[in-house]
Amino acid sequence: MTEILTLGRLSVNVLEVLSELFGKPFQNGVRFEVRRYDAAKYAAISSEGRTYDQVIGELVRKLLTYIGGNNEQGEAMGIAFPIIITVYPRNDGVFSRRLVVGIQIPIAYQQDPPAPTDSAIRIEERPGMTVYALYVPVKSV
Repeated sequence: MTEILTLGRLSVNVLEVLSELFGKPFQNGVRFEVRRYDAAKYAAISSEGRTYDQVIGELVRKLLTYIGGNNEQGEAMGIAFPIIITVYPRNDGVFSRRLVVGIQIPIAYQQDPPAPTDSAIRIEERPGMTVYALYVPVKSV
């Protein structure tokens, strides 16, 4: 069965979206689950113009560094999850090279998160959301 995801007025085939996003074909049998997250504050960073592969590591690293203590208070906040990556489609449904990576600020810091020292990172209030979480096989070395 092919999974269809509806985003507002746009309906998309999940396998086609994954294939376009990662630049390789995905077939039935790709494992993912639907997750629900409550409203919370997130540290977020965005990029436009470079491909997913060119930029994702850099963006995630910056957010993890912020959570790890590279903030104005020098406060290491501990374990933070989820990391949510949003890739935006153009009006015609084709993926653009605009993406936003957000990491939920740990509960103990939700009321008053430490200020980022990196001007590219912003703190934002996100509403509750439903996301598709893709299982990515990891090879041991």
